[in-house]
Amino acid sequence: MKEEKSTKKKIKFCPKCGSPVKEDSLFCENCGFELSKRELKIKGLAEKLERGELTPKEILKILDERGIRHRENWNDFIGAIVWGVLCFLPAVAKFSNLEILNFFAQLPAIKFPMAVIYSMIILIIFVICIEAYVTYWRMKKGGLRSEDDTVVLLREGPHGIVRHPSLVDWTIGFVAITVAISNYVPFTILSVTGNIVWFASIYWGTLVEERELNLKKWGDEYRQYMKEVPRFNFVKGLWNLRKK
Repeated sequence: MKEEKSTKKKIKFCPKCGSPVKEDSLFCENCGFELSKRELKIKGLAEKLERGELTPKEILKILDERGIRHRENWNDFIGAIVWGVLCFLPAVAKFSNLEILNFFAQLPAIKFPMAVIYSMIILIIFVICIEAYVTYWRMKKGGLRSEDDTVVLLREGPHGIVRHPSLVDWTIGFVAITVAISNYVPFTILSVTGNIVWFASIYWGTLVEERELNLKKWGDEYRQYMKEVPRFNFVKGLWNLRKK
């Protein structure tokens, strides 16, 4: 039994394919991924930053060279473009009077009470304030004074509720916008489809980011974080926080 326990302690998981690997392994036997190289170096950078041996600007350059610097995902741009086209197409069709767009101009639209519209405007303002706070928190606590890149795994504040608070904000904001402007841009089935496409692109983008960036930077520490904090479900995140 003691031998089994000691063996289990020496097992970790490949950040690329998730296969179990021994703690002292240099490469994953399943996919060949080089282990520890990126997981350990990010920790070393945090320590050098704390000791003043490297500046945030120098670390950003190193992250770039190692391929572990945050880059905007093309899914985000495509999702936003598709969202805009679908949501605004009925309004464009209505005001352009082009016969080819008549079908979109005649789509049934949902009329929201003014109370709902005003509520969405307040929600948008709230989302902007939350996003400003999330950005401030990330720049202050992430070690690099950068909006996107960090050498510290953020697990508190807004990141203690959901793993991607900014994307939750953006998603809620996009949905709220389609309702808030519905008196001028008809809210149709295309608006619903656009919001679904946006969320799908964001969800896929976070899967890629976690696999290709976060797990490579923090390895098992981030894997544990994934178990403790939900990706987007802020209701569950708030409930977990309340229990803590």
